[in-house]
Amino acid sequence: MVWLWSALVVIVLAAVIVLVSVSRTRWTILQTESDTRIDLVDRLYAYLKSQGIKSRLTGDDRVRTLQVRKQDEERARGLAESFQSKT
Repeated sequence: MVWLWSALVVIVLAAVIVLVSVSRTRWTILQTESDTRIDLVDRLYAYLKSQGIKSRLTGDDRVRTLQVRKQDEERARGLAESFQSKT
């Protein structure tokens, strides 16, 4: 019976590790800015959200990183270039 529970725990842990590793690779970094240019990343984040691109911000008050899903990367890069040409 102990072997059964041990096997069950190992299977559950393996499933959790696989899910974490799969979810980490779905996002790619689009842009990173620090200090004075953080507001540009925030505005680009809002712009991409308004265009329907799934994105997220990570970081703190000193450095911000904008990440987008890998499947939306090409479209997001094109939108980011058009956004930056407007500003």
